[in-house]
Amino acid sequence: MSSSRVACFIDGKNHMKDLRRAAGDRWVDHRELLDWVVEQVGGEDLVAAHYYTGVPTHSEEGHARRTLTDLLADVERIPGMFVHRFPRHAGTWQCGSCHQVETFTREKRVDTSLVADMVYFAAIDAFDVAVLFSGDLDFAPAVETLHRMGKKVWVANFGKIGISKGLVRSAWSTLDLSENLTDFSSEPLGSGVASEAPADASELDDLVYRELARAEAHFGTGGGFVGGHYFVHRWKSHDLVADADARRGALERLIEDGRVERYEVEGKSAIRVVQEDDVLGFSDED
Repeated sequence: MSSSRVACFIDGKNHMKDLRRAAGDRWVDHRELLDWVVEQVGGEDLVAAHYYTGVPTHSEEGHARRTLTDLLADVERIPGMFVHRFPRHAGTWQCGSCHQVETFTREKRVDTSLVADMVYFAAIDAFDVAVLFSGDLDFAPAVETLHRMGKKVWVANFGKIGISKGLVRSAWSTLDLSENLTDFSSEPLGSGVASEAPADASELDDLVYRELARAEAHFGTGGGFVGGHYFVHRWKSHDLVADADARRGALERLIEDGRVERYEVEGKSAIRVVQEDDVLGFSDED
């Protein structure tokens, strides 16, 4: 049997941490990423991709929780992608010197569930090649077990930082995603990379401007902000076209015209309108 069936297993926390470090403000399309990975390992079919992550407790409500929720919902829409959510567990720690008590949360059952699924699906011959998105040495025994079962396991990571040498030695081979970002990601907003303006560009730009203002009002009530890529790929509107390229093109033109600006919040790129009441069309009666 040829090595054609590929299954991906993603350690969500480490994957996203390394992705943000390597990709910065680029938008990574996980559907295109999976297609690229399958091709690189010599596969023909993606049988499944499993994404494992801890989710914040209710006491951790805030922008980070909403961002993760939106990300997981977006990833879960990809055909063949399955998201496995595990509630984070709260704990406390007391400083031995000042006796101050600190609270924290930590993931439970994430890594063990990923390992259990890798071994189970290998045992029922559900794939020929596995791709592990992680750099954690704790996965090395599972990788070696799959090799003894006749499966090949590649390790995918963003560069050499954050990947264990022991895991690399255990893997069949490795994929450096950071060297190929342009194959499955797009430039940050404001880079000037935009498609040719359509005939109705002015009308579309005004609509995008108004929708961005509404998005700001929506997230502003909770102290949040509008991420550029979030608005392009995930913001839902009955009036605004869902085509990400069209939205991106309109935002690029609005940024160039000075009607929208980019700014940084907590190390992340956000966008906001430069207020123009006559363009917004709002009145005191609205």
